[in-house]
Amino acid sequence: MKLWISNLPPNKSDEDVRAFVRKYTQVEIDAMTRIDGDGSRPGVLIDIDGATQLMLLAMQQRLHQLYWDQHELAVHIMSFSDQG
Repeated sequence: MKLWISNLPPNKSDEDVRAFVRKYTQVEIDAMTRIDGDGSRPGVLIDIDGATQLMLLAMQQRLHQLYWDQHELAVHIMSFSDQG
């Protein structure tokens, strides 16, 4: 399972995102895929090794609708398999 965070401020780097998530959840991101789309509401798909459903739910509840640089974040748990 992964966490999808969208509507990020477009000027934020990957390290900014990692620091932001760490600050509000005390969790380290293991992998991150940036998805810019058309640039108006960029997002990231983050992966935390060993994360449980409860852990991701707590992260979602903490980050969803949080404002960062005048952008209201949308956070969703993505439950799909990476295996073909």
